[in-house]
Amino acid sequence: MGSPAIERVRDYLVAQLTSLGLPTHLQTVSVSDYFGGPGRTVEVTNVIARIPGTGDGTAILVMAHYDTVPTTAGANDNSAAVAAVLEAARVLQTSPPLRNDVILLFTDGEEPAPRFGASAFASDNPWFADAAFAVNLEAIGSSGPDLLLETAGPDAASVDAVASLPAHAAFSFFTSTAELIGGASTDFDVIRDAEIPGLNLAWIRGSSIYHTERDDLDHLNTAGMADHVSTVLGLVRHFGDADLATPADEGALVFFSIPGGFLVRHSAIWIPIGSVAIVLLFILGLSMTIRQRPFSWRSMLRGTGLAVLGCVAAAIVGTLMWMAISAARSTLGVTEGYVWLLMLIGVAGAVWFVARYRALLTGANIGEGILLVWVALSLVTAVSVPTIGYLFVWPALAGTIALAIRSLVSGAFGWRLLSLVIVAVPTFFLITPAIDAFFLFATPRPGNPDSELPAMIVIPMILLYLAIGLTASAAQRSTRS
Repeated sequence: MGSPAIERVRDYLVAQLTSLGLPTHLQTVSVSDYFGGPGRTVEVTNVIARIPGTGDGTAILVMAHYDTVPTTAGANDNSAAVAAVLEAARVLQTSPPLRNDVILLFTDGEEPAPRFGASAFASDNPWFADAAFAVNLEAIGSSGPDLLLETAGPDAASVDAVASLPAHAAFSFFTSTAELIGGASTDFDVIRDAEIPGLNLAWIRGSSIYHTERDDLDHLNTAGMADHVSTVLGLVRHFGDADLATPADEGALVFFSIPGGFLVRHSAIWIPIGSVAIVLLFILGLSMTIRQRPFSWRSMLRGTGLAVLGCVAAAIVGTLMWMAISAARSTLGVTEGYVWLLMLIGVAGAVWFVARYRALLTGANIGEGILLVWVALSLVTAVSVPTIGYLFVWPALAGTIALAIRSLVSGAFGWRLLSLVIVAVPTFFLITPAIDAFFLFATPRPGNPDSELPAMIVIPMILLYLAIGLTASAAQRSTRS
């Protein structure tokens, strides 16, 4: 912000919007020079245009910031989003008018924490009051699909809109995590604070280039730009003819994307209900196990202790290894990053099988022990954060069903294979996106120490270990104690 380069970008935006027949408005404010040192001020300028609809002036606000930090060219963060909004505006101008207006807001001064441009628009521009829904586009990486970072207002309308997109990635564990840490720190902060319903979406894959000199055109996924534009157009058209009066609040929602372009959503009330079913099935499975074979509660508790120790060991070993890799390989490509992730999966698996071998030597029942860990996690998260708790509740429910099956038909290969499938499918579909997301945020970003979080690898390591342990136990014979 305040540089000759951003003035050229601003002139380009004005020229492009004018060529589309859109009157352009500039909103300029003087702010402290965040990057230039204390006592200095610079001007930041928002570029604003409006595509009129046929309705009463209620509007959809589409936002993208066009400034960058001084260390980067900002090809992804956030020029890709700016280009996508411009292209969407071109298409909208050649299409029949929508019912609702569309406000195009290109903000300046997003990178400093005060969010200078967006804050100025919210506090001192009359068009902000017309916005009944907002879409903000960001980038924390170099490719998509656009991940739903945050929602504001009732989730139902927002989630249904994302589900209508040809390419989407939406997970309530992610939006709830963002909410727990106070948001993703983008222009969307002003939307959330103003209690306007909306969506905050971003590219996150290839996050090692974030805020670095590698965020240039050579590292821009031009093939992904089509999806970027489709996201903007899809959301604008979804809400363009909709009644944007305050949507009904259906309460907290659990939602997650699955392969094939499907988005599953259900009320969060099913999570505590599911946790009750888990406890009942776990008790039923254990009671059937006790009838079928010798059983020792002490053995199961020793197995639980071994499972927990293994979890801690996997987290420590994986974190130390990842921190060493991050120090040696400060810049990782997408492919290389996933090669290292495969290694970490191997580490988690190795720790589990060491714990399993130790359990066999000591007579500890680690199969029911790891399931008890899942049951405990499902109960805690179902009560505290059900929109995250689904990660544990549904795999744990599958695990308790598998326990009941194994107790009824102990040792039969076909039934053990069925147990494996019952557990592996929900565990794979639910846990994999969480591992992927937290792994991406643990990726090192050279020259951007504020965003380097290699210690975050502890979360995917724990999830890996728990998923491997639960799945492996589902396929094993019942342990005689």
